[in-house]
Amino acid sequence: MEKIFTKKLNNIDIERRIVLSENLIKGFPRGHEAYLKFKDEDGKVWTFRCRVPPGGSSRPALSGDWFLFVRSKQLMVGDVIEIALDREKDRA
Repeated sequence: MEKIFTKKLNNIDIERRIVLSENLIKGFPRGHEAYLKFKDEDGKVWTFRCRVPPGGSSRPALSGDWFLFVRSKQLMVGDVIEIALDREKDRA
């Protein structure tokens, strides 16, 4: 697996949404949203809403099941999350 994003969580990440790096979703049009599936370390699939706000100053953010994920994992400010891409799955 290739690690593509790491973040130390802050208050906004825990309470509202997690803001992502713009490099993570290159080419995704501003003002649009999509529902993305993520698998945790236990194999459970989570569906997060990814929204890229219109305009040039805002960064993409995940919400939706993100809040359930935060509660389920008992995440707190200062915890670190990693997002990795499983290239083996992409080849199938």
